[in-house]
Amino acid sequence: MTGKGALTVTADESTIGRWRNWFMELVDYFLGCLVSIAIRYGRESVESASHFPKSTLQKIWHHVGDAPGWLARVVRPVANSNLWVHTRFAFLS
Repeated sequence: MTGKGALTVTADESTIGRWRNWFMELVDYFLGCLVSIAIRYGRESVESASHFPKSTLQKIWHHVGDAPGWLARVVRPVANSNLWVHTRFAFLS
């Protein structure tokens, strides 16, 4: 990818719908994790959280920006901080 064009993903509508549903179910959790991580590393205080914009997505973008790739910038720190919510488990005998 050259970075000049829009990123396109080939997926049917049902897949895109599942992705949206997954994100909407976890959006508040992701936001809480990002705030917690920011406070943990001294990048933000609890008091400054009251100055956020109103939409949850805007609150998330406050932490990761709204440029392309923002979802990866949400997921990566949550997973790397061991805050990832597991949805599937493997059984090993």
